Amino acid sequence: MINRKITLLGPEGTNIYVIFQYLLFNVISWFTLFNITSELSFNLENILVRQIIFTILGLFVFFFFTYIPISNIISLSTVLMISSTILLIGVLFTEESLGARRRYDLGIFDFQPSEFTKVIFVIFLANALSRKSNNIFTIGLVITNLLLIYIQPDLGTTVILLLLVFFLFFLTDVKLKNLVAFSLLTFTVFFVLLEFNLVNTFQIERITDFYSNEVKDFSQQQSRLQISLGGFLGENLSNTSNIDIFVPVQTTDFIFSSFSKSFGFLGCVVLLGFWAIFGLRVYSLITTTDSNFEKFLLSGFIILLYLQIFINIATVLGLIPLTGDPFPLLSLGGSSIIAISSIFGIINRIFIENNLVI
Repeated sequence: MINRKITLLGPEGTNIYVIFQYLLFNVISWFTLFNITSELSFNLENILVRQIIFTILGLFVFFFFTYIPISNIISLSTVLMISSTILLIGVLFTEESLGARRRYDLGIFDFQPSEFTKVIFVIFLANALSRKSNNIFTIGLVITNLLLIYIQPDLGTTVILLLLVFFLFFLTDVKLKNLVAFSLLTFTVFFVLLEFNLVNTFQIERITDFYSNEVKDFSQQQSRLQISLGGFLGENLSNTSNIDIFVPVQTTDFIFSSFSKSFGFLGCVVLLGFWAIFGLRVYSLITTTDSNFEKFLLSGFIILLYLQIFINIATVLGLIPLTGDPFPLLSLGGSSIIAISSIFGIINRIFIENNLVI
């Protein structure tokens, strides 16, 4: 790692490609949300105005993490994980909304700690794996955070974090038997919770109904219909701009169906292509850096982002049961945007410390 003077912009300030990708993804979200609302009124009730405000806040977060040396992030990983645990405990005492306790009501927007736990989870695991730390305290913090998210209940985020742990273990020199043991332990804990009726029945019914072929989720049916209206080039060029399809929560969980209708199959290919190019760019940094922590950190961030994208699209297409996970930097939501902004900021810092700024 190279400690360098950091400025906001310029050859020492940011990796041009990282900031370009970050802004591009946000602007795509703006256009998608504008196509949904079809109006721009300057008040906080307007979803586009809210998203622009979240983007501006996210931009400050991006540069904030650009200023933090990676060595400081390493030293703060345990503190961040403990803070995450405290926030997840506190959210269990908040007012229930739609059968779950997942967010703090801050008035202007809701703060959802699990979105930040995803980022902190990667930082903590990267530090533990780079130091080959497998003490009881480390394992206990990981399991505690998983259980706290699970009992909110938030099965989607729990599955993402479990897959993240599995894939990061897979990238290490950990023995195959340890991976098998981890998988068996995960399934054992799940069935123990199931046996003692500690699994939310709504979640189980959602899964069983999905695979029973008897009950099809209305939201997923509508989202597939909306996607079909986009055609190859999008609604404006496919003569479907006057056809409205009601899709619940289409600004958050089902934002990809709205994007598909607006920009068509070609737009989806371009969007996913940008994410693929971004992943390749980060992979080049993984192969460049000599720091094991940075290798695990960058790998964890890419795995986390791609898992969320894959699960969100699979949900929208009706390939898996509903999870409620947002599409990174596309879905409406302050917590998600700020959390993803911190990821881009940390990646930007690693680019700078490895002398890669263009």
